[in-house]
Amino acid sequence: MRGCWKRSRGLWAVLVLVLAGCREEPVDTSKETPRAVLEWSGISRGLVPSIVGGFVPHSRQVALTHVAMHDAINSIRHRYETHGTPVAASPNASPEAAAIAAAHSILVRLYPERQAELAERYVTSLASLPDSLRKTEGIQVGEAVAEQLWNLRAGDRSNEAPTYVAPTPEQGVWRQVPPWSEQGLYPNTFLAQWSAVRTWAVPSAAEFRCPPPPALTSELFVRDLQEVKLLGARTSAVRTQDQTDAGLFWAPITAPLLAIDVGQELATRRGLDLEDTARILALGSMAAADAVIINIHSKQVFNFWRPITAIREGSPGVAADPSWMPLIDTPPNQEYPAGHPQQSSAVLNTYAQLFGSEPFATPLVVRNPQGKERSFGSFQQMVEDVVLGRIVGGMHYRNSGVVGAESGRQIATWVTSHSLQPMAD
Repeated sequence: MRGCWKRSRGLWAVLVLVLAGCREEPVDTSKETPRAVLEWSGISRGLVPSIVGGFVPHSRQVALTHVAMHDAINSIRHRYETHGTPVAASPNASPEAAAIAAAHSILVRLYPERQAELAERYVTSLASLPDSLRKTEGIQVGEAVAEQLWNLRAGDRSNEAPTYVAPTPEQGVWRQVPPWSEQGLYPNTFLAQWSAVRTWAVPSAAEFRCPPPPALTSELFVRDLQEVKLLGARTSAVRTQDQTDAGLFWAPITAPLLAIDVGQELATRRGLDLEDTARILALGSMAAADAVIINIHSKQVFNFWRPITAIREGSPGVAADPSWMPLIDTPPNQEYPAGHPQQSSAVLNTYAQLFGSEPFATPLVVRNPQGKERSFGSFQQMVEDVVLGRIVGGMHYRNSGVVGAESGRQIATWVTSHSLQPMAD
């Protein structure tokens, strides 16, 4: 018996060695960097339309691009849940190649007229990875994820024709404002259909609709209208230079761009790896996209008038000033809730949920598309600066910004607690 046990033990040892030789070699991740994600995040950023309201469809593009990269990487790595169903993938497939292929596949679908330019960037980007079966498999994963995500969002109603009908003008009710009123531009040309677009993370826009605006006779509204009349006038004598700078600084910044710029800066500061970089940018992008949808939905429900209309026509407790002009041209849609504070707050509170809300060890510098910079010590300070910027720009009432910012915080809380969660060990 003892001799048989020895022979049996020897056979088991041989079998173990044979099986070990059949196992795939572990993938060396030491040379992986978030470069691919950061590069294609930047390419996505560069495709923002310059037309009025261009950030609205761009919010969808940014979410599509970043979610595709996240899902492609996590179809291979399985560190975080994917937004869509993970595609079948070899564990040896290159997640970097997958991210590049996923982003490229989404962007050429969105911008077929830029196909040659994107193809050149794609070839250059892939050339940084050594040719191998691993690279080829990664490309296949990325393309499959992009196709799946594209099909998943195909019926999200973003391509539907707008059906908005302007309400009957009366006190408190929105109507078109200069300079757009002279051009006949109404929200039906300002992507009004976005109020019905399917959300990315939150259950629906209706469930996150803001509470109604205050009554015109309320102390709150009278105070807010007097404030914007004083601080937001183009010729204001009481607005400080820093307040003017805040209004002009935030005007060309949109939430999708903020999600990319701040997300990339945080990823770089914290030295995040490929998976974590893709995840935070995807979460920030989804928060921005959902906030845009929810904001347009709420605006169309309440149809609240802009300060320029209330001030020129007069409102209970505030005398009319027919010649009043805002510091910055008022956008061609309804006032409440303030869009920039709601959308920026959604992005910034998403990052606060991920990185903590404590003051930054080193101030975070934000640069707008015009090259102007402002420095901030915390996420909350940034949100407050956005709210201020819309008041002194003459576009929004303070309460609209405060309500919008709180809604953005609620959106961020939902997004970070329900989407792209860590996989159980």
